[in-house]
Amino acid sequence: MCFEGWNRRSISVLVAGCAVALLVAGPSRAGEVAPNAAARAKAAAAGPLKGRVKAEPEQAGAKLEAAPDTVMAEMMKAAMPGPRHEWLKKGEGRWKATVKMFGGPGEPMVSEGVAENRMILGGRYLEERFTGSMMGQPFEGYGLTGFDNRKQQFWSFWVDNGSTGMMSLTGQLDSTGRTLTMQGVTDGPDGKPVNTRAVTKVVDDKTQVWSMYGIAGGQETLMMEITYTRAE
Repeated sequence: MCFEGWNRRSISVLVAGCAVALLVAGPSRAGEVAPNAAARAKAAAAGPLKGRVKAEPEQAGAKLEAAPDTVMAEMMKAAMPGPRHEWLKKGEGRWKATVKMFGGPGEPMVSEGVAENRMILGGRYLEERFTGSMMGQPFEGYGLTGFDNRKQQFWSFWVDNGSTGMMSLTGQLDSTGRTLTMQGVTDGPDGKPVNTRAVTKVVDDKTQVWSMYGIAGGQETLMMEITYTRAE
């Protein structure tokens, strides 16, 4: 029942009317109801809901109203690009790529390609679109790299036309701000999972080297190396 806009006299009349109705309902209940009605009338005379409604519920309600604002503020903070995203932005542009694949003893297989990189979704992710050749066949790849503000770590995933799977890695930037080391588990040539480590080194503004290591014969081995040179 809503008492908004009611004055003391209105509430007193209502309480008195309820007491009369209960008395008329039957003499057997009169002795029990009358004291209750009188108590209610007395409470009403003391003031509308005076002494019966405390401030705690209002305070609790205020806290509940404030909570969504706090959560939203935290969400907005976590969603904003920061210094690590500015670091990723250094990878924007068109890059010539020299790819070396190490499959065992002897000289590595070498191929060429081009990477078109750009920051997307408001500067939150670095997108890479790679085209080139591999083992004499056309090669296409797509990668996305970001920095998770909540987890405080870099992450990346890579897909290409050489498989139907995905490589997913996470890692951290070193204190110099020039080496990003990421790790994960990927599928090897035989389809079995392989522990993988990828290292990106920023040599200078025009050169970056990406190296991928895997476990072979129980030892970590360099599997691929890509040297990116910024195209003029």
